[in-house]
Amino acid sequence: MVEAKLNFFLIGAPKGGTTLVHERLSLHPQVFLSPVKEPNHFSVDIDPSRFSVAFRANTKLDAAAYLSKKPLVARQVGFFQDPVQYAELFEGAGPEHIAVGECSTSYLWSKEAANRVAQAHPRARILAVLRNPVERLHSHWLMARKYGFTDLDLMDAVEADRSHAHPGWGQSELFVEAGLYAEQLHRWLREFPRERVKILFSEQLSDPNAWEELQQWLGLDGPIPELNGNRSNPAGRARMEGLNHWVTRLGMKEAAGRMVPQFLKLGLKRIWYTDEGLPGLSDADRAALWPLFESDVEELEILLDIDLAHWRP
Repeated sequence: MVEAKLNFFLIGAPKGGTTLVHERLSLHPQVFLSPVKEPNHFSVDIDPSRFSVAFRANTKLDAAAYLSKKPLVARQVGFFQDPVQYAELFEGAGPEHIAVGECSTSYLWSKEAANRVAQAHPRARILAVLRNPVERLHSHWLMARKYGFTDLDLMDAVEADRSHAHPGWGQSELFVEAGLYAEQLHRWLREFPRERVKILFSEQLSDPNAWEELQQWLGLDGPIPELNGNRSNPAGRARMEGLNHWVTRLGMKEAAGRMVPQFLKLGLKRIWYTDEGLPGLSDADRAALWPLFESDVEELEILLDIDLAHWRP
């Protein structure tokens, strides 16, 4: 079965830096990553039938339709629960590919993914990308605002999310939960030996030495190519945020997405979104959010035997 070729998983919280790592690794001729960046196959504790209307409006769940058109085009997120459909994502992997895998941000959060990956691919290498949890939360909130999941200010959005009646992936934002790394990494380190789990911090992503070490850890010949041009999943905001939130929650954005031809979508996105006027993370908000993560960061320092003082406000 094609799935047996997998030997590499890139995990990390949303807005933690995994997209940059995924895109850069994808350029290496000895690396094959699934065309759907996040297939979420091993997060069996995620139930797509319970996704919110807003999450559905921004997430394509048409696995069969997607797989019916070859060659498979790049896509950011999908939910491939069926093992046969999941295996189809890796049909392009060949003997020239030393690292074959995928990148699902849900795997760090999921309570089931680490064990499921270990059962299916016990010799896989696991790369976890971590970011200052307060900065990650802020970036996550910006993304949620952009896609209409919330129209609240930062602190109000966090408070509303923490009191959500049914928290879960695709049901609530998990602004805080997604940044509790120590608790999550414990699960992976129970399943995989330490030498097969590599931690890469987002602040290292501009360090050539970190990329060289990653190349060597993966056993790749030659350097990992530099990225050029536009990045996927950029920060931004809707020009009409109130309308954006309204049409998303009512499911109108999802319906419009099905009707608008693909060649028009890029132009419409440029009209609908902008990267100007993004609200920054204030010192006051940083100080108010830090206590939510402080004890977890202290545990992470012990777990990884590392000093993360530069994360503290």
